[in-house]
Amino acid sequence: MKKNKGYKNLFVFFLLYALILCTGQLSAQTQREVYNVKLNNVTFKEAMVQITSQSNYFFVYEDLDVLKIPRMTKEFRSSTISQIMEGCLEGTGLTFSIDKKVIYIKKITEKATPSKDQKKPDEKIDSLFVYGKITDLNNEPLPGASVEIKGEKGKGVISDFDGNYKIRVEDIAKQNTLVFNFLGMRPQEIAINGQRFINVALREAENELEQIVVVGYGVTRKKDIAGSIENITAESLAKTNSSNFQRALQGKMSGVQITSTSGIPGSSFSINIRGRGSINADTQPLYIIDGVQVTNGAQTTNILTNADVLAGLNPEDIESISVLKDGASASIYGAQAANGVVIITTKKGASGKTKVSVTATAGVQDIIRRVPLLNGKQWAEFALLEYKNYDEYNGTNMYNEKLDLFKSFGWGDDGYSNAPTTNWYDEIFRRALVQNYQVSLSGGGDNTKFYTSLGYNKTDGIIKHTGFSRISGRLNLSHAITPWLTFNTNNTFSGTTHNQSSTVGAANPSRTAMFLLPGVSPRDSEGNYYSDLQYGYFLYNIPQMLELNEYIGKTNNLISANDLTFKILKGLEFKSSYNLDLTWLNEHQFSDPRTRLGSRVNGVIIANSSDVNKFQSEQVLTYNTTIKDIHRISAVAGFSYSSYKYHMIGAEANGVSSPDLTLLSSAATPISTMEEYSEWKMAGFFGRASYTFKDKYILTGTIRYDGSSRFGADNKWGTFPSVSFAWRMKEEKFLKDVEWLNDLKLRASYGITGNASIGNYVSQRLYDANSSYNGSSGIIPSSIGNQKLTWEKKHSKNVGLTAGIFGGRISANVDMYMDDTKDLLYYRIIPQTTGFSIIPSNMGGVRNQGIDIQLNTVNVDGENFKWETSFNISLAKNFITELQDGLEELGQYKVGKPITAEYVYQWAGVNSSDGRPMYYDKDGYITYNPTLEDRVWTKGLDPTFFGGMENTISWKNFTLSFFFQFQRGALKYWSDKAVLIGQAADNNLLADIYNSYWRKPGDNTWVPKPVIDGLYPGNPMKYDNNSDPSMSLIYESTDFIKLKNINLSYNIPQKLVKKLRISDAQIYANAYNVWTTTPYQGYDPESVGSDRGLYPQSKSLSIGIKINF
Repeated sequence: MKKNKGYKNLFVFFLLYALILCTGQLSAQTQREVYNVKLNNVTFKEAMVQITSQSNYFFVYEDLDVLKIPRMTKEFRSSTISQIMEGCLEGTGLTFSIDKKVIYIKKITEKATPSKDQKKPDEKIDSLFVYGKITDLNNEPLPGASVEIKGEKGKGVISDFDGNYKIRVEDIAKQNTLVFNFLGMRPQEIAINGQRFINVALREAENELEQIVVVGYGVTRKKDIAGSIENITAESLAKTNSSNFQRALQGKMSGVQITSTSGIPGSSFSINIRGRGSINADTQPLYIIDGVQVTNGAQTTNILTNADVLAGLNPEDIESISVLKDGASASIYGAQAANGVVIITTKKGASGKTKVSVTATAGVQDIIRRVPLLNGKQWAEFALLEYKNYDEYNGTNMYNEKLDLFKSFGWGDDGYSNAPTTNWYDEIFRRALVQNYQVSLSGGGDNTKFYTSLGYNKTDGIIKHTGFSRISGRLNLSHAITPWLTFNTNNTFSGTTHNQSSTVGAANPSRTAMFLLPGVSPRDSEGNYYSDLQYGYFLYNIPQMLELNEYIGKTNNLISANDLTFKILKGLEFKSSYNLDLTWLNEHQFSDPRTRLGSRVNGVIIANSSDVNKFQSEQVLTYNTTIKDIHRISAVAGFSYSSYKYHMIGAEANGVSSPDLTLLSSAATPISTMEEYSEWKMAGFFGRASYTFKDKYILTGTIRYDGSSRFGADNKWGTFPSVSFAWRMKEEKFLKDVEWLNDLKLRASYGITGNASIGNYVSQRLYDANSSYNGSSGIIPSSIGNQKLTWEKKHSKNVGLTAGIFGGRISANVDMYMDDTKDLLYYRIIPQTTGFSIIPSNMGGVRNQGIDIQLNTVNVDGENFKWETSFNISLAKNFITELQDGLEELGQYKVGKPITAEYVYQWAGVNSSDGRPMYYDKDGYITYNPTLEDRVWTKGLDPTFFGGMENTISWKNFTLSFFFQFQRGALKYWSDKAVLIGQAADNNLLADIYNSYWRKPGDNTWVPKPVIDGLYPGNPMKYDNNSDPSMSLIYESTDFIKLKNINLSYNIPQKLVKKLRISDAQIYANAYNVWTTTPYQGYDPESVGSDRGLYPQSKSLSIGIKINF
């Protein structure tokens, strides 16, 4: 016993934080039907819950009777159930009787006995009552089940010993709904719709540990998970009211960093699961939607930027999302799972009345932040000072020339006092409208079930004349052809339209909004656009280009999952799946001849058409059995085949006869045509076996054998095994009687996954047919192949602890991981005498290691008030372990440094005596002329820790949720800063420049003395370093804390709902990107790695309504 107490004390110490949050306790021990019960200021209903949880006795009572009983504080030691009931009901005017395991509570004046059988149909039926029987799925009666009219408290009844009930309804024809509840069962709602007899079979409620989680090629109980898996439900996604499911996932999962690659509506997101595992190959996860391995990621062409195929998926259709983080969980997908797996399951139909759901949302969005810039007067004054100081150093007369020029503009005798200010943000950006509409139907009978939906989203971009629209439809159908054969089909179709703008150099609106001079205007006095900007400054008139030019992409996508499931024997199933993922993309670019881009050649037209066809077939055999409630065995074996084909054709032409004629055929001069085709194939065999003993020990082994056409004949196939083990310590005898501890599980796993995300023909020698010699066409080798090229392999180790206490009020997951990626797919440097400089090879390694922590608490759980918190944090470290041939450095990479580390000059500030910029040399001394050897490595661009915290507060019909996201330790290369702090006179500057530049000896500041082009005597390198992105001053911290999302919803009262003849309704309001604190000076700190004119993120406010029929 002393040893057991030692274990208990250890766990009490380990979970001290949870104990502080706990506000009550309950201790019980069952021995010969006597109990220890401690009641501390509880209601009678709360007392019944405690008694039932220990004794398995159920209560039958009238709500109006027990609601009058005051709160009680009592303690019973070694008491029988009768003694406990007598003590609880003393002085209440109520009594009780016990029949088997049912306790009946009645007034003392009434006879406390169970009622008789349900009335028969031939008896006289009172038209004001609804009758029925409540059972479980095995048709066993449920005595003491409650029946209430939705929205009318105090008007409920309970079922008798045989499960029969009788409830008074004032008007059966009205749209009333009955709510059935029974301890341990799922609540169920049934609309009366004139029915007088309603029988209902309740399902068992899923304990949190019994919840089903989707994993590779199957499902498992949450308590049986031995690896590291995150699961997000539809309820969690709904809190953001986002039209993009990836945005809704940001910050919600430990170890999963989700960042937007651009603020362009419909753009892609970057998802890094436990860090970047490769230098050259793709680092994005594998996406699986209803079993279909789909094409994912950004589509960047010569017209579109970061257009995402997954943007066509409607979040309203998603039931759950599982993210497989560790190697053991993901290895069932073998060579495609090195970057993790995201499994998306969409909604399905259920037996019963057809349910109709309608959702409508509308809102506005605006640029998240406007970078402060100089106004017209400040810029002109600063520019003249630059020229004046330049003349001082070089003996020129540029100042007087520019002063006369500015005077001629009417800017005043001093050249700046009357300089105008154009707000380029207002000219380029706008407050944009967002709309989202959805209607869905679901239902079915015993054999056929369906879910279908239709959605429309229109998101106007915050940059004028940009935006995104989506039409999506879904049909999920399940039909039991026979008791042993079922057909399932899940289909989604989406059509999206992307309206974008140029992202190239000075034609990029996001960059140019900051660079354009405040003293010039886009229009003349009559409101007509200048072809070049006023006074000849800057080449591109962005507002004109946005209005007249076109960058349009239209994508159609069909994802179809189809399978036949055969039930061969009890527990043995065979599923034959045939899946399609088809994408068609049509792009059109038109550069109007009236704009700078189009004027040189009298208009430019580019048209591209491409399609991606992916076919997948899987044959899977599954076996599940339980032997004597002790041994649980699960096995999966299968074969997978997939093929991928890509085809693109495009053309470019110049010279249009009219700006109104924008089709390719209207151009006079063909410039070029192009056509591309590629394909690859993959096949794999896989298997998984899992054994659970007494719900205590779980052992799982997985193996996958994959082959890919991307590799040479010598290495087409690779083997990817894994093993995992879980020990549910709570089930051990020494913890069985620790009542506040409901789950404690130790997990460990090891797995190998692969990465083949490279070009389709990298292993082969390729030739270029567009070559000529002495006027004759021919072919030449364009790249050297490598038949020995093989898979990148990631070796993943994971150790985790899962704990739950106080009946699930507090639950936590803590994981420590170490992922080593070896045989990186990269390019080896070779002698150029071979005719080539590099060859594709396997070389080097990368390590990611860290800790993932997820904590969920129910802080308050009252009758009308509930407060829940979900918190996660991830600590991550990434570094290179090996490079080519044992080299310590290779190009931009160094062993021991993160993949994203950069080699930069060290900024040392401004010389306070003369205002010149200073740098550090390699030894840490001040220099004005740094060399390449003086550069140092930065830390990585990715954060060292990140996470989020969400609070959800419910009070009566109101629910408020607010979500914070944070990260620390990241850097971003803000290339636009090199221009905005530079000293060129043809662009605007950061507002802080005006107040911070060096003016006189003794000034301590970060802005040097103004000199045109940033050239100082003795400083051969330009201060702004615009031509070489390697000065540390250009890298900024992207640490941030964001109030990312606030959502407030209100459920319409049932009395009003009934009058409207609907089932229920909810109205809601949502705010996104509400508040940010960060040292980053650009638009937004969240974008990935580098910020060179990225389309800014938006903040938004929306309202909506959801109605169920």
